[in-house]
Amino acid sequence: MRLTNVLIFFIALIVFLFTFLFDFSEKPQEKPKKEPKTHIVQNGFQVPERGLHTFMNQSSSIVTKHFGKPDRIDPTAYGYEWWIYGRHSEKYVQFGIEHGKVVSIFALGKDLQTQPFGITKDANTILRHVNLSDTTSLTYKGAKIEFEFKEDELMTNPLIKFGNVWVQLYFDHFTNRLMAVRYVTPEILIKQRPYSFVYTGTIVEPPKLTDLQWADVEKAEAWEIFDMTNIIRMRNGLDPLNWNSGATKAAFGHSKEMYEKNYFGHESKWSGDLTARLQAEDVAFTEAGENIASDYPDGLAAVCGWVNSDNHRQNVLNPDYTDLGVGVYHKYYTQDYIKAF
Repeated sequence: MRLTNVLIFFIALIVFLFTFLFDFSEKPQEKPKKEPKTHIVQNGFQVPERGLHTFMNQSSSIVTKHFGKPDRIDPTAYGYEWWIYGRHSEKYVQFGIEHGKVVSIFALGKDLQTQPFGITKDANTILRHVNLSDTTSLTYKGAKIEFEFKEDELMTNPLIKFGNVWVQLYFDHFTNRLMAVRYVTPEILIKQRPYSFVYTGTIVEPPKLTDLQWADVEKAEAWEIFDMTNIIRMRNGLDPLNWNSGATKAAFGHSKEMYEKNYFGHESKWSGDLTARLQAEDVAFTEAGENIASDYPDGLAAVCGWVNSDNHRQNVLNPDYTDLGVGVYHKYYTQDYIKAF
């Protein structure tokens, strides 16, 4: 009798174990929470599934769907148009549209999704996974291009391969924080030539503009410089500046003269100094300052250059100034700051 009980016990135990194991194998396992899809690029960054960079190479209708009608559409010297959003705010962004597709994005607002390149974030945190080199290369339409970077460019404006596009990071080396991000296709990067480079083969060239086209580009870049300057001032706790038409005329005249007379400086044997140029345009002021730049690919890059230059930065962030005039002529850029009388 005892043996029979033991045998029954073992048979029941075997049935129970078999039923438990079979039941467990049939139940679906609890799935872990889904993580955003990423893929690893050479520099060690993960390219997020979402973010501003995903608009690159998308149609302009996708931009309109997400951002609505642009505040302004500006021509450029490189064949695309800038669709501008978020003026006077920390959502300021420019989408470069060519043939109905996004070929570049310039992001200035800190409230934009530019991860992992957080605008206003610490540079060391952003770059800790990046192995910066003084050269980098790309191949485009049979041409091989090798960019060569100066030491200050690696510190303030490095170039990084990011998935299928390239990213220029604009750092403020005085605060060691990220100021802006620019996404570009290889073609636009080659056309703009923001760094020195050597190449083999035939490279794409920027379009040749008529005088009228240049005039439209120059006016557009003046407004972009103005908008960008005010956002940087507001980010630093300062009041935005007013657009001053008289100072703009003086600034434009100086940029045009530097281009035509082939010189670069604040003093001119033709038009005098800043005070003389402002007085010639009947500008009333008690204080004035001037920033000039040349050979940048556009006005946006020029502003980043001024912010990283001590004397120019003092003008950008001077709390006493009330007005600003901006003049662009081809690749010469002038800002005339004043404290209105």
